Amino acid sequence: MLKLILHVSAAALVLWSPLLACAQIQTAPYSLEWEVVAVDSIPGMTTARLYAKLVNPTDYLTSVSGWDEMEGEVLTTTSFYQNPDGWATPNNNNPLLFVPLPDLRWDSWVTIGIEVAPNGAEGEIPVGLFPPQTEYWVDDFEAGGSLVMDIDGAWFVTLGSSNGIAGDDLRVLVGQFTTDGIISGVLNLQVFSEGVSSDDFMDDVYSVPIPEFDAGAVSSVAGNQRHPENAWRLFAMDGGGYRHHVEHFVTHWFQVDFVGNRMHEGAVCDGFFETTKAGVVALVGADGRVVGTRVMR
Repeated sequence: MLKLILHVSAAALVLWSPLLACAQIQTAPYSLEWEVVAVDSIPGMTTARLYAKLVNPTDYLTSVSGWDEMEGEVLTTTSFYQNPDGWATPNNNNPLLFVPLPDLRWDSWVTIGIEVAPNGAEGEIPVGLFPPQTEYWVDDFEAGGSLVMDIDGAWFVTLGSSNGIAGDDLRVLVGQFTTDGIISGVLNLQVFSEGVSSDDFMDDVYSVPIPEFDAGAVSSVAGNQRHPENAWRLFAMDGGGYRHHVEHFVTHWFQVDFVGNRMHEGAVCDGFFETTKAGVVALVGADGRVVGTRVMR
């Protein structure tokens, strides 16, 4: 049985055999990683961005997909926050809208390389969705449900635009998700190594698992927060990391990673403490309650 799938390098639909569908599952040189954008962005929720980690600065991510023999999915145990003024991609996001519509900033969406409307002067283009009929996977996602591409589905850009280029940090943004649940799943990345597509479509497709991310555990760090984040000042250290100067009512601090695991903790001495790792840092007052949080990258 033959199946229709989008081959975005040619910007056309091509036929391929599902017998090849699992060829790249065990050999993917690429990975996916999370970065927390905000804690308690929507009360009780965490906003995090998912990045594809590539290998070479010239590698090009052209599509993220799923179909019946090789599903693509971003699952949450609860629901994703979807702003009524947002959409499945950030194609129409204008930063000026974040002033009258502040919660639009935390909308959940999928993308390749852009977080607001594309800048044509920098070679960016809008992110395309496939198929054009939204009932296949877009509607459920836009209603707050998990993103499941189990028939046909993809979001994509075409080679020649700047969206999918790995760059010096070797990362390409593929989505933003706001939730209080545990996120998991797997996505199929179509990557042109050093910007060159293979003769066979499936030679460029890799099934990559999404690291489990406990957004609820991260947001719970700020759940009993009494004071605003400006309860402290922050100084970068020459050797890396940060030195924190906090108000007199802060007695302890602790830090969790981006999946909610406690990594470090300690007492505040003379109003100062230091951190060197990425994660969410929480300030604790004399009564044992969290009095401030900050995302450290």
